[in-house]
Amino acid sequence: MGTEGKIKSKIPFVVIILGLVSLLTDSATEMIYPLIPAFITALGAGAIILGIIEGLAETTAALLKLVSGIISDRLGKRKLLVVIGYSISSFIRPLTGLVASAWQIVFIRMFDRVGKGIRTAPRDALIASATDEKVRGRSYGFERAMDNTGAVIGPLLAIIALLVIITGFGIKDSLIALRWTFLFAIIPGILSVLILVLYVRENAQGNKRNGSFILSFRHFDSNFKRYLIIVLLFTLGNSSDAFLLFRVEESIKNSGAVVNLVKEITFLNNIISKFGSVNAQAQIINILFLPLVWAFFNIIKAVLSTPFGALSDKTGRKIIINIGWGIYVFVYASFALLVFLPAGLQIIATFVLFGVYALFYAFTEGTEKALVADMVKEEYRGTAFGLFNFSIGLGALPASVIFGLLYSFFDSRYPGYGGSVAFGFGAMLALISMILLSTMVKEPSELRGRAT
Repeated sequence: MGTEGKIKSKIPFVVIILGLVSLLTDSATEMIYPLIPAFITALGAGAIILGIIEGLAETTAALLKLVSGIISDRLGKRKLLVVIGYSISSFIRPLTGLVASAWQIVFIRMFDRVGKGIRTAPRDALIASATDEKVRGRSYGFERAMDNTGAVIGPLLAIIALLVIITGFGIKDSLIALRWTFLFAIIPGILSVLILVLYVRENAQGNKRNGSFILSFRHFDSNFKRYLIIVLLFTLGNSSDAFLLFRVEESIKNSGAVVNLVKEITFLNNIISKFGSVNAQAQIINILFLPLVWAFFNIIKAVLSTPFGALSDKTGRKIIINIGWGIYVFVYASFALLVFLPAGLQIIATFVLFGVYALFYAFTEGTEKALVADMVKEEYRGTAFGLFNFSIGLGALPASVIFGLLYSFFDSRYPGYGGSVAFGFGAMLALISMILLSTMVKEPSELRGRAT
């Protein structure tokens, strides 16, 4: 390989910096996110409010991803929008610690997602513009890997913060401990914005195109539009991951296995015993366990996102995406059947399933975006990524609300089985989406081969 080939095979500096920004931002996010189900429960709410919170948050983000993508194509100033988006999220997110009731989290999550909505499409377009086609899957995989590394660090920071608050400051009220942990999340958020402002550079004129700010589909072919529709269908069965954590918390409570394990470890038992009642001890154990599960989940995502993204550069995008979607079908079907296992085995199965579920993200997150970049011209990539993310967000609200309703409705009539129906529904839609992607969408290489 010559010098030019080696340069093209490297991940560009701007992608590395954006990856670092993603790492710090997700560290801040994941100090809060895996604790939201426990926080909502402590505030006296349940699955339906969780579905509304997550659905509205993701739909808000999706709408703004579309708008910001269009604006970034027209202005050619992608970095400006990226900075604005990261800044909004970094300063709004920690305010979760100040809410008085669960419904108020809706507004915090919506504004947090406003920031994500503004930054995502222009950031993805920045990456596409900076990378050669031969290393595009690897670059998107790297950015996702850094994001997922932050999702490992965040829960660990949350656990450390909780332990310091509980043992160092003697705060025994789990709700107050959660509030302070959320407020501390502002620190990595501020660092991410500073790095972004100081180190990311772009050639704005190179991205700029003439025209209006109005959305037009005439620049995108029917093949790309079919891809968006199939992504939307998949998303309708892809409820918020907060429900997986909700399911884990449910299993922990019902089994009592984690509580029993902690009580056998002298150091941990000495800490937990300070919380007085058995119920209070069980509650704090459950709160500490959720970030641990989430960190384990994201370790696998972080390690495998880059190599699986690079694999799509060699094998093609569709086959990698469908492998990921197939894993999703397996995991959701397994979560549907989790209730039929003995209580102790449910905890073991939860860890195994979270590990397998991480493979779904490792296969798909970077590869789905690389396929978008492959399908459209550079000057329309901001809009294309906006449409892609809008398709995901358009399905996010009904997906999470439907999931929450199915969960609550069937659980009220058949206690313990609401999750089985909800997860089974998600698995079914994912399976249909796999079939449609295989038969109805062509990669650019397939289209070129057919043309010749």
